[in-house]
Amino acid sequence: MTMSQFAISRDGDDPSFLLNSAFCRDAGFEPKAVCRNLSPPKLYAKALAFEPNTQITSSGALATTTGNKTGRSPRDKRIVREPGFEDAVWWGEHSPNYEMDEGTFLMNREAAVDYLNTVDRVYVVDGYANWDSQCRMKIRVVCSREHHALFAHNMLIRPTKHELADFGEPDFVIWNAGAFAANKYHRYMSSRTSIATSLKHRQVVILGTEYAGEMKKGVFTLLHYYMPHRDVLFLHSGCNIGKEGDVTLFLGLSGTGKTTLSSDPARPLIGDDEHCWGPKGVFNIEAGCYAKCVNLQSESDPDMWSAVNRFGTVLENVVYDEQYHIVDYSNTTITENMRACFPITHLPNAHIPCVGGHPHNVILLSCDALGVLPAVSRLTVEQAMYHFVSGYTAKVAGTEVGVCHPEPTFSACYAGAFIMWRPMKYAALLGNKLRRAGTRAWLVNTGWLGGKPGVGQRISLQHTRTIIDAIHSGGLESAQYQQMPVLDLQVPSSCPGVPDSILQPQAHWTNHQDYNATLAQLAGMFVDNMQVFLQDGVQIVGKDIMQQILAGGPQQQKISQQQQLQMQSAAADSSYTVNDQEAAMQGRVAQPGPQHSKQLSGHMQPSTADGSHQTGLHDLAPSSSSLPDSSDDDLHVHSTVGGVRAAAKRRSESSAVAVAVAAPAGAAK
Repeated sequence: MTMSQFAISRDGDDPSFLLNSAFCRDAGFEPKAVCRNLSPPKLYAKALAFEPNTQITSSGALATTTGNKTGRSPRDKRIVREPGFEDAVWWGEHSPNYEMDEGTFLMNREAAVDYLNTVDRVYVVDGYANWDSQCRMKIRVVCSREHHALFAHNMLIRPTKHELADFGEPDFVIWNAGAFAANKYHRYMSSRTSIATSLKHRQVVILGTEYAGEMKKGVFTLLHYYMPHRDVLFLHSGCNIGKEGDVTLFLGLSGTGKTTLSSDPARPLIGDDEHCWGPKGVFNIEAGCYAKCVNLQSESDPDMWSAVNRFGTVLENVVYDEQYHIVDYSNTTITENMRACFPITHLPNAHIPCVGGHPHNVILLSCDALGVLPAVSRLTVEQAMYHFVSGYTAKVAGTEVGVCHPEPTFSACYAGAFIMWRPMKYAALLGNKLRRAGTRAWLVNTGWLGGKPGVGQRISLQHTRTIIDAIHSGGLESAQYQQMPVLDLQVPSSCPGVPDSILQPQAHWTNHQDYNATLAQLAGMFVDNMQVFLQDGVQIVGKDIMQQILAGGPQQQKISQQQQLQMQSAAADSSYTVNDQEAAMQGRVAQPGPQHSKQLSGHMQPSTADGSHQTGLHDLAPSSSSLPDSSDDDLHVHSTVGGVRAAAKRRSESSAVAVAVAAPAGAAK
């Protein structure tokens, strides 16, 4: 089709910007009509005209459905293994990065482009990722569904009219042909769904799923690879800022409270889900929010209610009555993972531009489905790195296909489905930034106390908010702390506005033997999970940083895995050199100092308010001379860890707790 013929037949914009793009020429993209960066009213009109099952709700939002995929499909995500990129990517049994060869990727892209060439019109949304102009990347979304275009309009940072005219070649292209199924008989395919990323071609191809979150997480995956090359740490986190400019990051998996807790009327919101921590401070990567809205109520969350229930919002998989289109957010007939996508400016306290200084507090959100973690604990830098790389939490119902109940899981860096580098690299970068900025780290449990779901009780949102307020006000800095057994966490004895019993997890268990066994089970789970990262830890970040990370783990782990580290270090090639960034990390880390002895008991150990019994926030890491190296110690270690694992096994058998596996067996890696 010639340009003149195209111009006569199209009902959209001048397609020359698209047809002249190297991405389109290489892919053979020749659409019938192109609609570029349409406004929400125009997208509404086209959605109502051309999208089945799409309606306007009584509040003005656009409600739609996503077919049989109502959550992400992490087992269908693929990364192309390509020369020049593959050495930096984390591969292997426990990695989230399932491999695909370039040939299969190109076949998938051809299928997506062929489909997009056949539809009556395609929608193109050009926008930016990253509010920091020095890190800004140009993203182009090409899709066939109107609500996908509105989703991209809300989530990407929108260019001005002048910027759009000069947009030029994008840095990345997302081909969203989700309405067209993938060929499951191609190599490296596991179903009729595929989300494939090529770093070489700088493209993402989506087939067989219309869940809009796959586009968002496609950008998330790309930035996880590219940002650390710039000394920028990419974080799955919410973020807000106080009146004095004090910034707080909330790290956690979807459904663990990032959006809810970062949306604080007293603190302007920088963002609810994805941020970068760079040399100048933190910044949001997107211009919108993609929030779970199950059981949303105006009384308990008025700002979120107002943001969701207005014109311009996309509502996915909600149920509403036929006559008045009033949404019932408690109706989970379609899914518990009902979602609302809206511009961040829908929130009255959005902080525009979405940037801030270095954080004063970093809060790790763990939704504990075993019911043994304290509601809040203060972390040393070493513990922050350890718990960050572990990412212990729970998968919440609906966020992934097949997840129907809270499932204990370890998600490395709280982004286990998306990270591209080996987790220890991200952990080392986090530790380095915490030290340089003097940032305080906390672990907050938004899950259960007193047992697993159905046995224990969920920690109330009111109490969690009060704890967060005490962190911001400094109320927890002056508290007395106790040392939690086994996990070595510093737990405050009191918190203003929170019953003391909420802070002591053992107080909620009717059977203390069950509590001790479950605590031992969790410690064993931490130990086993960390084995994955010990295999090449020294080669990845160096011995000093590995020692610091392991110093933040459970008591049983400190001894046994430090010994493994010593053996690994002794076996390492002395001529091995790390890359410039890792060398820089090591050069900024203080030399190790003495390690304090720990007591293992069933009761909290008293601690001073500044945590002086432990390695302090800016104190030195434990020295290698303090590590056990005798055969007697080795025997003791194996006995201790074996006892923990035996207890864990007994507890697991009695309670039938399911622990999510990071990678499905048998998939190509």
